[in-house]
Parts: sequence; C-alpha cells; structure tokens
Amino acid sequence: MSEKKWFKNVWAGVIPIQYKSVRLTSAEILAMYTTPKALLDAPGAGKVIEFLSAVFFLDHGGTDYAAGGAAVIQTVTGNTAVSDAIAAGTLVNASADVYVVAQALSAEVALDVNEGLELTNASAVHTTGNGILIVDIAYRIHDFN
Repeated sequence: MSEKKWFKNVWAGVIPIQYKSVRLTSAEILAMYTTPKALLDAPGAGKVIEFLSAVFFLDHGGTDYAAGGAAVIQTVTGNTAVSDAIAAGTLVNASADVYVVAQALSAEVALDVNEGLELTNASAVHTTGNGILIVDIAYRIHDFN
C-alpha cells in the first residue's frame, strides 16, 4: 500500500477536534448567574457535543469581582455539567490576570442530544468587578444519523 493511501486510511473515520473562542464582557460575567453565556450552538438532530477542555483567560480590569459561585460548562436545556467546576476564587474573582484550564468531567456523563453548551455560575451572583473573560473551547461533534 502506498504511503499516501495508508495515511488516508489511518485518518478515515477520525472525528476532528474543533475549537472556538468566546469573549464575555464584564456585564455578561456579572449576569452569568441568571443568564448563562452561550458557548456552542446546538449541533443538530442526532448529534452530540463531546466537550474536551476549555482554557479561560481573565483580563483583570482593575476591580476584583466579588462573591459569585463556581463556573461550570453545561448543556443549555438539560443543564448537564460537562466540565469540572472552577472555583470563583481561582478564575473570576482573581486579583490579577489569570489563565485557567477546565477539563472534561472524569466520570461518565450522559450527553444531551442536539444541545449547545453554556457557561454558568449557577450557585451565586457576582456582585461587583470588571474585566473580560475569554474562553477557548476544544470539542468534537459526533453525528449518529
């Protein structure tokens, strides 16, 4: 078998990793408790999103965010967590610029079909603060049609 054909066969059926970067304004961070921030749209009927990881960058604006709960990436309608929780003090409430990585859950999780992903801090509202948050997401879309 030629090298070119072998290389093509090796990659046949591989589901590519995709990436997306999402920016949250200070107003969106402050509202995240009641209004989660959409990260990925629903992929379509018969498809699921496999969350792989996210790298967060908080560009500190000079005033620390106060209060607030842990951040988590979850499905939009089912509210199924797909990432480990990130403590507020580690990410949003940091007192300087910070980079944080969130991994996929280490335990099995039943994925919601045709569901987008969002970022929330569903346990408590951030009360003050400024700065922006950038989320770089790595994921795969599995099509079972």
